[in-house]
Amino acid sequence: MAAFFKSNEASVSFEVGEYQQFPKPEPEDAAKEKTPKPKLKHFSVVLLSFALLCVLQGVLNIALRLALTEPTAEGETEEEFCPEGWLMFGSSCYYISSQRGRSWDDSRQDCMQRGADLVIINSRQEQAFLTGFTAAAWVGMTDREKEGTWIWVDGTPVDKDGLNWAPGQPDDAFGGEDCGDIRTMTDFIGLNDFNCSARSQWICETM
Repeated sequence: MAAFFKSNEASVSFEVGEYQQFPKPEPEDAAKEKTPKPKLKHFSVVLLSFALLCVLQGVLNIALRLALTEPTAEGETEEEFCPEGWLMFGSSCYYISSQRGRSWDDSRQDCMQRGADLVIINSRQEQAFLTGFTAAAWVGMTDREKEGTWIWVDGTPVDKDGLNWAPGQPDDAFGGEDCGDIRTMTDFIGLNDFNCSARSQWICETM
């Protein structure tokens, strides 16, 4: 609805109409806030990727633990593979006697009663593992059948060049050293021939 007003002094008219409110234009800054910034989008992608990597790492860690604790045989874990008090190296278990005072033959008899035999050393790595537990201990080698021809208790020949012997050994000292032991003494470390009736500690092995 419109109305007209006239002034006496001048012919000026004003038209008053209905007021219509128009929406105010949004400030430029507000429009910018509604539009996601590219930097924020990039940060969100990086954050999501990092979270996925963390989850994946956790899954891999669990899988690795399960793989390492898988039974070595049906119903057995790695800790149960060797009898209590025995040591494991590779696929073998070793018993190192704590007492000293048995001959080579008596030591072998003790091993057999434990379901084992005197140790057969097949490599320098195995020899290194067994070195240092005792100053001297019987092992399963002898040259009783033929002097200078060393064999293990299972009948296989001793690899004299492939193993470490103590300095100057074997020397068959006093004409009667037909059994083997392993020594860890100052300046005397390695395999050694010794009198079979001497009293010593011993090392048993079972697979």
